[in-house]
Amino acid sequence: SRGLTGLKNLGNSCYMNSIIQCINNTTPLAFYFVEGTYRDDINRSHKTRGEVVEEVAVVVRALWRGQFRSIACHDLKAVVGRLKSSFQGVEQQDSHEFLTLLMDWLHEDLNKKSGASPIKDPSISENPEDAAWNKFRSVNESLILTLFFGQQKSTVRCCKCNEKSVTYEPFSNLSLPLPTNSNKCTLHDCVRLYLREETLTGWNCPSCKEARDAHKKFDIVRFPPILIVHFKRFHHDGWSRKKQNFVDFPLTSLDMGSFTAYSDQRYSQYNLYGVSNHYGTMEGGHYTAYCRNNVYGQWYKFDDQEVSELSTNDVRTGAAYILFYASTAVNYKVPEITNFNF
Repeated sequence: SRGLTGLKNLGNSCYMNSIIQCINNTTPLAFYFVEGTYRDDINRSHKTRGEVVEEVAVVVRALWRGQFRSIACHDLKAVVGRLKSSFQGVEQQDSHEFLTLLMDWLHEDLNKKSGASPIKDPSISENPEDAAWNKFRSVNESLILTLFFGQQKSTVRCCKCNEKSVTYEPFSNLSLPLPTNSNKCTLHDCVRLYLREETLTGWNCPSCKEARDAHKKFDIVRFPPILIVHFKRFHHDGWSRKKQNFVDFPLTSLDMGSFTAYSDQRYSQYNLYGVSNHYGTMEGGHYTAYCRNNVYGQWYKFDDQEVSELSTNDVRTGAAYILFYASTAVNYKVPEITNFNF
């Protein structure tokens, strides 16, 4: 069936397959590739010369063509391997690292404002977060940015003199810590932990002109239409270990409104449509994807070349590693897929 094609494992490439299936079920992005609209936006001047977006589009179009039970994305793997050597071989890789780099490469391949001059001075009436966002948008414009990018505020305050350093940063996914004192937690618990003030040592205070202890805090300024959440399951403390916490997360009506003090929140309510799962250890693990196909209104399990229906009761597991949420404020119309000339 269209959109339900598996991906062959090319030697531990399950990390890539898992992310590609989640991308393939991101409705507005998938049909941007299927319809061919992306071709008008390719930025050939970027170092990747549009190769990444071309290969992702080839894979997505093949998945929606539904001609085969499974396909192999050799060419995509070759392109990303040239850009990042660790993706070349058959070693197991981190699906979150792959996702983050893929987002950056796709954005640059499609950036209509690459090489533009940033806005010099914000308008008098602009608040600092809007000024920072508009400056960022003045040199960045792509469907990737429109769908996936939000903004956060980072505040570092010196414990000695109270000097504050405030920066506004775009993000394409939120990397959330897991509680150390509990094997079971909720997604909201992880967000609260992420936004909690932490203490830094050796911060170079611009006022004291020396290294000081400082407090650091993140605040979410604006949420994106598509919210990607990553759980920091892998940590290195001399040993590489995996946190096995079971994180409870909603499949529908995720409310993020209470996690920002900024009132103008167009996107704060979300429904889940994709999960990248990781089983096993860092050294010997396996990735799968659970995705809700918007055309059929049904959840499916994507385990490399195997695709099967999935009950909504089985979507939440202790293997959940990356979650993909779509805002309820945007109604992504599903085109009639039989109309496309693949």
